[in-house]
Amino acid sequence: MAGLAGGGRPELPAAGTGPQAACPAAERAQGREAARSAALGKLPTAMIRQWRADLLGNGVSVSMAAKAYRLLRAVLMTAAEDDHIIPSNPCRIRGAGDEHPEERPVLTVAQVFDLADRVGRRPVGNVRKLKSGAYRLRFQRHGEMRTHPEAFVTRSEAERALWKMGMGSRADCTQDRRFRALVLLATFASLRWGEVSALRRSDIDLDAGTVRIRAAFVERSTGELVIGPPKSKAGRRIVGIPKRSAPCCGST
Repeated sequence: MAGLAGGGRPELPAAGTGPQAACPAAERAQGREAARSAALGKLPTAMIRQWRADLLGNGVSVSMAAKAYRLLRAVLMTAAEDDHIIPSNPCRIRGAGDEHPEERPVLTVAQVFDLADRVGRRPVGNVRKLKSGAYRLRFQRHGEMRTHPEAFVTRSEAERALWKMGMGSRADCTQDRRFRALVLLATFASLRWGEVSALRRSDIDLDAGTVRIRAAFVERSTGELVIGPPKSKAGRRIVGIPKRSAPCCGST
């Protein structure tokens, strides 16, 4: 089974395309390991059942175990129905490939704009160590540098105080507006993380109120991020930008 599980079949989808692309590397490894560790034709349903129980017993989530099971089932289906090298598919555990994740909470429009205002925001100030070993905090407020009346024992305490002042509007802040545009486009244009992070200024047409999707970042099984074209023709598209968020994209 090693050839089937390891992607040795030229007619199966290549890495990064097809159903396997939606299955993270860790989940693919779980399914492949199950096939590699057993001799061809000696994968009874009881062994599959024990393999799944071991996954769950070792702390693998139900969702990841279901994905691994579906991949293993697909591999063995090929071996049974296409190649006829095993008599039948031993993956017969009812419900093992099902997922029932909890519904994810959805932000309100007001919460989205609040998040966009916070991302990329940084308070203006600095922390210096005194001869006594304590740390002094200086911050900017209304364009003027001021000294915090308190001396802090550690640098991290002083930095936390600076961030707290910035979030409470008691210290001036700077903001990288690119991140604000990223949040708004990801939300209101329904862009994936790989798509929105691959955008360039030339992809945005403020006059037409559109954004063009022509590339996306993809994470390989090694953890490396590579940029390339979208996975399908449908991925290459032009999406409208809501009028309320369009000015934010133009200011980046």
